[in-house]
Parts: sequence; structure tokens; C-alpha cells
Amino acid sequence: MQEPVFSYVPGTSFLHKLDPRTKLAAVMLLGVLTFRTESFFGIGVLFAFFLALTSCSGLPSIVFFRAVRPMLLFITFIFLAQLFFTEGKVLASFWVLHPSIEGLREGVRLSARFLLLLLFAALMTATTDPSAITCGIERILRPLPLHWLGVSSFELATMMNLSIAFLPLLFERVERTKAAQASRGMNFGKNPFHAIPALVIPLIRGVARDAEELALAMESRGYQGTRRTSMHELSMQKRDWGTILAMVFFAAFILRF
Repeated sequence: MQEPVFSYVPGTSFLHKLDPRTKLAAVMLLGVLTFRTESFFGIGVLFAFFLALTSCSGLPSIVFFRAVRPMLLFITFIFLAQLFFTEGKVLASFWVLHPSIEGLREGVRLSARFLLLLLFAALMTATTDPSAITCGIERILRPLPLHWLGVSSFELATMMNLSIAFLPLLFERVERTKAAQASRGMNFGKNPFHAIPALVIPLIRGVARDAEELALAMESRGYQGTRRTSMHELSMQKRDWGTILAMVFFAAFILRF
């Protein structure tokens, strides 16, 4: 069976051993750097940094291809929208479409940014156990006065982790729905837009059913959103502090460009 996207891949690499709080902070910092960087040199450095992290993780490239593949259509749409609707020096004219040099640059820049976000997120989820992500988010949010909003750090961390966990399930359900509709004779190749209602309606119904089953399962196990103990308490090690320090220097280097 094909592994779902954004799923955890067990391993013993340096990235696998890092504290989840370190990886969460690093991904947030890399996300900020991705959208603060304007130069193509800076974006290229971020891609090179991702390749270096990938080599440290020992993960196969198929893990990242599975994360990017569902969003390729969206990234292509962003690129074409920037290419054809950004004003500037016209490259050529195709009927009412006038692609420009500025649009080409902005399309490549924006597409690369979204691609980097997907790759860094896939790297974090592939090297971090979902329960560790929940624990890390809770520990980060614990000092905040969230009780003023009527929620606790445990509830918020659980909601965020469930959102991450539902992503691979959502993509898996899309593939199953497509296969079921194709077995009924639907042709997705002729006009994909005509197939949207046939996919969206059963998809929404299935996701709602999954959410209801999950809520019933959590309720039957006595989940109340209160503070819980953990079998493995998080503890920042020297490698975590060293990684954070290296990320600060890397961010200072990137922001120069």
C-alpha cells in the first residue's frame, strides 16, 4: 500500500533525534525566511539548505515527491497567474494574454516559495512522530495565557496535531474517491472540471464521517483536553541548542540578500 503524504518515517538520523520544539521553531523560521527573501540567490541557498538537510535525514526522495505532487496544479496556477497578469515588459502576445518578464520572475519566485514551504513541512513531519509534534506544540504554548480564550495549550496542540494528521488521510481519501468514480466509468482526462462535483460531495461526506468517528473514539477513551503526563518528557540537549544557534546565524546570512 502506498504511504500517505506528510507521514512519519522512522529513522535514527540527526534530524530524527532533535527535540520536536527545535524542529518546529526551525520550520517556522525557515517559513519566515522563505517569504522575506526576495533575491533568487537567497531562494537558491534555501533550496541548497533543504538538500543538505535531506542528506542528513536519510529519507528517500519519494517522500518529498508525494508531498509536492498534490499541490503541483496549485503551484502551476500561481505561476501562470503571475506570468500573464503581472504588468511589465511583454515577452510575447497570445490573443488576450501578454506574458511579461516581470511576471516570469515573480511567478518563479512565488512558486519556489510555496515549493520550499511544502518541502520543509514534509521534512519535519517525516522526521517527527505525530505524538512528539503534539507534545512539542503543547510545551511551546504552555507559557501563553490561553485560558483567557477559553482553551488550554493541550486542546490547541491536539487540534493542530489532528489537522496535520488529517492531511495524509484527506489525500488518501481523494485517491480512493477518484478510483471509485473511475470504476463507475467517469473519465477524468477529458474535462477535469466536470468531475469536481463527483469528487467533492463524497469527499465532504467521508471527511465528516471520519471526524465524527474520531470524536466518538476520543470521547470513549475519556479525553478531556486537560493536562496529561508523558512517557517521554522533552528535554533540550546540546545538539538542540547548537541547531538553534546555527539557525540564527543562517537566518542572519539569508536576510542579507
